[in-house]
Amino acid sequence: MTVDANTEEGFVAQKEIVYNALLPYADRLDSEADGLLAEIKANLSQAVLVRELWPGAAFWCRKLFSYLKLYGRRFSKDDHVLFIKLLYELVTLSNLEPYMMQSYARLLIQLLKKKELLSRDELQLPWRPLYDLYERVVYSKTEHLGLIWFPNSVDHILKALVKSCRLYFPASSTREMLDEWRPLLCVFDVAMQKAISNMELFLPTITPVEEHSQGFQLWFDELMTLWMSVQNQPSWEGHLVNLFARLANDNIGYVDWTPYIPTIFTRILRSLNLPVGVSHMVTPRYLTNTYDTGHLVLWITALLGGPGNPAQKELTCLFNSIASFYHPSNHGRWQSRLMRLLQRLPACVVRRVHRERHATPCWITLVPECQRLTDEDLGQFTRSLSGAALLAMYSKTGSTDAAYALQNLALLTPELIIPPVLEKTYAAMETLTEPHTLTATLSCMIGMARSLVSTNNSYPEGRAHVVPLLMGSLPGVDPNDFSKCMVRTDGFWYRLFISEFGSFYLHLVWSYRREERG
Repeated sequence: MTVDANTEEGFVAQKEIVYNALLPYADRLDSEADGLLAEIKANLSQAVLVRELWPGAAFWCRKLFSYLKLYGRRFSKDDHVLFIKLLYELVTLSNLEPYMMQSYARLLIQLLKKKELLSRDELQLPWRPLYDLYERVVYSKTEHLGLIWFPNSVDHILKALVKSCRLYFPASSTREMLDEWRPLLCVFDVAMQKAISNMELFLPTITPVEEHSQGFQLWFDELMTLWMSVQNQPSWEGHLVNLFARLANDNIGYVDWTPYIPTIFTRILRSLNLPVGVSHMVTPRYLTNTYDTGHLVLWITALLGGPGNPAQKELTCLFNSIASFYHPSNHGRWQSRLMRLLQRLPACVVRRVHRERHATPCWITLVPECQRLTDEDLGQFTRSLSGAALLAMYSKTGSTDAAYALQNLALLTPELIIPPVLEKTYAAMETLTEPHTLTATLSCMIGMARSLVSTNNSYPEGRAHVVPLLMGSLPGVDPNDFSKCMVRTDGFWYRLFISEFGSFYLHLVWSYRREERG
């Protein structure tokens, strides 16, 4: 390592913390950061050379972690790569104390967190040492005998480390992994669970287009055929679904999902475990075939768009079939899963739209133009979810999930989602027999306040509703009803105050009130 990279000409920091420039002592931060980084590099390299893992290397790794928190990644790209390679060697050492391994893994995860900073051409990490470490810890043959003790969090940290490192596995790693785990693929053996879980965790899916033949194309048809042919809801099915969801999200437009879309949405509907029939068949309390909601929404979002948009038709049918379960009179164990699906799906679509239209281009492959979501696609998506979201506003579990869903839908297509919510809000303000409906509708309006007053969307007339809404909420501010008072004051008023034209409208409201009082 170089002693002081900042003395080199043309030094460019990887990613600094921009807010440090606003501190009153910002002029001294550069010299302090340079000195601390030079000290960390010199002492960390010396501790590794003399094989002093404790306390030398561990102490200076903690110093580096503190440096990342204080100054960000204020070092050159070469230093960034060298830090990662050094920490990777340390964390994969055999017979390393579990506590030290955890500390090195946390620091390595922090260094790999911003994947746009380092491309696969600039950094390559072998997958075999990390897999051997994972095998020793997770499938240890001595832990249950009491011969070694691992912290409870070591499993989660190792999985997070693999997720951060698999992006930089070599192109040949996919074939090597398949050679390792393909002999375990037997549906009648418990080893199937281990093989599929390892594939879900280790197989890389973010690869350049020219490496697709060495990547997911080696296993996609085989695993998809396996998933389509097995119908008895095995325990490893969830891991396979998570792998497919990650593949679809990382390679939008490069995988042909069209033949499998009807089966995918049928399996999703089955995994919701909804009561069926007149007798209301009760599902078991603990189920192994339920898919993870976070991966489900990733998969659905990645399928949207493209010529004909076939996934949107299936999504519309899916929500039409489950819309009645969002009615306030329906309540059961399925309610939480349905509400999480409704909340996370629009948020995931918002992230995809930002990725396609506003994100800074980097080395990761972009979504093809023909596969990107158009305004018409977003309108169809909003219409398919609006019915369920408007019903969920009055759910017995609360209106929080529905408020998040309506907020994100309003960011996508405000002209479609804001008018029906406004209609319900005005009706709730006039009724005297259903005060809970006003609390629920105002909670949803809180999330939509920014879209209501924004000048950058296709619903400019929304700003004309702000003053009537504020005036309508003032008479109901009652300190004896604390929850309703907080919704009407801290929620709606505060969101409008911090939005673009909130201060102007608040001035109008208070001026109007003063004129009323004479």
